[in-house]
Amino acid sequence: MKWISVGDSLPETRSQFQMVIVASNKGIGVANYNKVNGFERVVLNGGTQYSRLEISHWMYLPEDPVS
Repeated sequence: MKWISVGDSLPETRSQFQMVIVASNKGIGVANYNKVNGFERVVLNGGTQYSRLEISHWMYLPEDPVS
């Protein structure tokens, strides 16, 4: 997995929204992404939730582990 700049590409949504890993000006976390609102419901390390951050990079979540 590697980081993708938001200037290069944005996530493709497979449903109404796509959960992704994000890098922001406040740290690393997860966020929902949809084409209408962009990145939202961002939760960073420590469980702090932000609604407006400067997201610089993102990546898809890894595949589920195989048992």
